[in-house]
Order: sequence, then C-alpha cells, then structure tokens
Amino acid sequence: MDKDMMTYLVIGLVIGFVIGLIFMSIISPKARKYAKVKRELEQTQEELSAQKQMIVKHFSHSAEILDNMAKDFRRLYQHMAENSGQLISGNDMPVIDLDTNNDSSLTKELTLEKQPKDYSDNPSGLFKNDENKS
Repeated sequence: MDKDMMTYLVIGLVIGFVIGLIFMSIISPKARKYAKVKRELEQTQEELSAQKQMIVKHFSHSAEILDNMAKDFRRLYQHMAENSGQLISGNDMPVIDLDTNNDSSLTKELTLEKQPKDYSDNPSGLFKNDENKS
C-alpha cells in the first residue's frame, strides 16, 4: 500500500504543479501583458497585410488606367493623322504609325519649310541690368 500511496502522491503533485502553472499564467500581470502585446501584434500584422493588398490593388488599377490612356492617345493620334489630310490643304506631312514597333518610323523627322526662331526680334529688356538700361 505504500507504493500505491506514493504513486498517488506523485500524480497529485504533478497535477497540482500543472494547475498552478496554468493559474499563475492566467492571473500574473506579466502573462496578461504578454497576451495583450501578442494580440496587438497580430492585429497590426493583419492591418499591414490588408494595407499591402490595398496598395497592390491601387497600383494595379493605376497601371490599367495608364494603359487605357495610352491606347486612347494612340487612337486619337491615328484619328488626327488620318483626317488631317482632309482638313489641311496639301498632304505633304508624313504620317507616323504608332501601332508599329518599328523604331525607324518613329524617328522620321517632320520637315518644315522654315525653321522657327528660338528668340524674338524685339528684346524686352527684361534681362538688362540698371547700367545697360538707358
């Protein structure tokens, strides 16, 4: 009977130790603080993940809008190029096709009969200092 009593005593001590640890972890201030910090960390990680998904969605949508704008610009340019011959007398301006990926068609220069000036004929005197203004 002594062996049975010892076995029950050891089992009781182990169970009491486990229950004590659980009880102390629930009641102790450090354990509560740890649980609170852990919950805040998990919540912050979820918010960060949601924000990352929102940013990815935003940039994806922005890229789609820019792509649509490029297509619309290309269509507008083609429309203007095709109809410019009807609106302008003479058809001496070359038409550049934006749909082709040929770089040589994009590098053609438009020739003008007279090059524009980068300056005006009558200076305004805006850049003269007080000594030169007279």
